Amino acid sequence: MPVSSSRPTPQPHWVVHMNRRNRSWSFAAIFLTLSSHVWLQQLSVWLYPALAISFLVWPQLAYLRASQSENSMHSEINNLVIDSVIFGLWIAGLGFPVWVTFILAISTSINLMVFRGPTGLFQALFALTAGIVFGGLYAGFRFLPDTHWVTTLLAITSISLYLMLVGYVSFSRNQVLYQSREQLRLTERELKQQIAENRQLQEKLQDQANRDPLTGLYNRRYLDDSLTREMARCLRQGDPLSLVLIDLDRFKSVNDDYGHNTGDEVINQLGLVLTTLSRASDIVCRFGGEEFLVVLPGTGLEAAEARAEEYRRMFESTPIPTEDNHLSVTLSAGVACSYREIAPDDLIRLADQALYQAKETGRNRVVSQAPLTDEVETV
Repeated sequence: MPVSSSRPTPQPHWVVHMNRRNRSWSFAAIFLTLSSHVWLQQLSVWLYPALAISFLVWPQLAYLRASQSENSMHSEINNLVIDSVIFGLWIAGLGFPVWVTFILAISTSINLMVFRGPTGLFQALFALTAGIVFGGLYAGFRFLPDTHWVTTLLAITSISLYLMLVGYVSFSRNQVLYQSREQLRLTERELKQQIAENRQLQEKLQDQANRDPLTGLYNRRYLDDSLTREMARCLRQGDPLSLVLIDLDRFKSVNDDYGHNTGDEVINQLGLVLTTLSRASDIVCRFGGEEFLVVLPGTGLEAAEARAEEYRRMFESTPIPTEDNHLSVTLSAGVACSYREIAPDDLIRLADQALYQAKETGRNRVVSQAPLTDEVETV
């Protein structure tokens, strides 16, 4: 059996609820004002039921009409236009009493201008005129401008209360808008703070991913990106770039004889030496195990050899404390330098060849390869 699906009616616009309250109170005041005019001018008693329908029943019908509409705001604007027509009918029907005409014309004009600006004013005047024409054709065009002082007082009171109500509604909406803007600013501020915190966290995680957990130096992953970048930059500027590849001498025996904790201390001490003697522009990496690589942008071969000697001498003269005594460990280093375009792996391979020669010729020394220039080919 097919199941019928009915689309739920959307919730009425907040203006519909607001206008129900405003229309109910203001129309009740107009009902009293016009009823006093009918009473004091001794007009037909049949006008009272018509007044009740126009100013007591219609506000509730208007709310039901708008609240059950799929486009409640559009229906409510139409309700305001109908208000203008009703007001025009009563203005003509009562013979254009001045105060009654004034409060009805000004209130309906304000109502539509609030929501539609100048367009609303023209709509109100057009609908009001249409009501006046139809009312005059039905009841006859008469001009009875006088009102009793009681009606005049009620009219002045009604329009004053209406204007105060409009002012209060405007104040209330401004308060709501102000609170909404403040909440929006607060939310935006919190969102910006959260974005900044997330960015800092991402940067921290990225930095951690690029760091060796033991020494805090950059790792091989970071080296792969940074070396290519630095080589391209030096090539553009016409500067040399040197590498110092370092390996601890007989490190396995340190772990075997003193334990891995001491081995970690040796690695940390070497990392500290390299960081201390390096420039901010240099890139110090733990290349793997007991191997370290230092990238020296803008540094020629002689300066790179001198730096490697500084690393070697300072590390050799820095004893590592053990449980019984102090341990002295040495390092070997291979230096390679390039003034021209070369693949990063090829330059690392040259530094590794120099390091191999340092190991083979007795350790605790620095060996360098000839610098690569446009006239010198890769070995």
